[in-house]
Amino acid sequence: MDRPWLRAWIAALLTCVLLAVGYEWLLRQHGYAVTVQDDADLWSMQLDRIRNSPRAIALLGASRIEFAVDPALLSHELGDRPVAMLAVNGRYPLAALRALADDPSFVGLAIVGVDARGLQRRHWDMQQSYFDHYHHRWTLSRWIHRTLLTVLQEHLVFVRSAFALTNIVERWIAGEGPPMNDHVFVRADRVGFIDYHRPDLPGIRASRIADLVRYYREEPPTDAGTWLHDLETVTSWVEKIQKRGGRVVFFREPAADESLALDEANFPRDRYWDAYARRAPAPMIDFRDVPGMASFVLPDTSHIDGTDVPRFTIALANLLKSRKLVD
Repeated sequence: MDRPWLRAWIAALLTCVLLAVGYEWLLRQHGYAVTVQDDADLWSMQLDRIRNSPRAIALLGASRIEFAVDPALLSHELGDRPVAMLAVNGRYPLAALRALADDPSFVGLAIVGVDARGLQRRHWDMQQSYFDHYHHRWTLSRWIHRTLLTVLQEHLVFVRSAFALTNIVERWIAGEGPPMNDHVFVRADRVGFIDYHRPDLPGIRASRIADLVRYYREEPPTDAGTWLHDLETVTSWVEKIQKRGGRVVFFREPAADESLALDEANFPRDRYWDAYARRAPAPMIDFRDVPGMASFVLPDTSHIDGTDVPRFTIALANLLKSRKLVD
């Protein structure tokens, strides 16, 4: 290569490096922190972990599981079993339970984090797109890309899609301002740690309660009789897993204050959760029946702070051992 071209390439490379360093510094100055960006590929890597293992544990649920249970710590507490974080923020997990029931390679323990609202038939398909992605789009090339991208995201802020130049320009044109800083740190194994030590906590709490009030106004609960009848199908999924040696446990995660009151007003425990518990083929555990579980502080009435994740994970491990759900 001619020296002028070599110098040009070196100059271009140095310019790119300086721009990247400057952009990274700017983002961190504005309070953005390093975190892994969750997506269907990262989720698929977790599903790969638990196939064909009788000792595997699948963590199913929505945000209350994803932002509360540390898979690595749970694995350590339970004898280094494979643990996969399959919970998806904002999506109830019945599609995941159905998919595991239909997967003959799954013979482990499925922990289903859900409440009576999430067991309604209308929510059963919320996570189906993740399994569709796994079966139709998950390939070796995507695994390589996701693995490399994860390494970069563990060290750099600007490689997340929210900070791509095209996204920033589109937001600027739309007058939306910079990407929201949601103060959630996500690890490569998909566990999330929420930081509630911030001045906007009262607004976050009020917004969450308002969203729940709006949900119940727009989507009244299924009547108890229909709800129970629908769950006969869920029972068949559980029995399918059990017949090949697997296990299932339903776990109603902690909620507090207005969120718990709204849930109870719309889904009274005696008519819903307890009614199914009397006929369900799998254990149904409500957090209020577990010593210590109800003592966790939920700053937004629905999730624990990231600093409590280790303590909650250990409490869950002790619960599984005390109920003899793990050998």
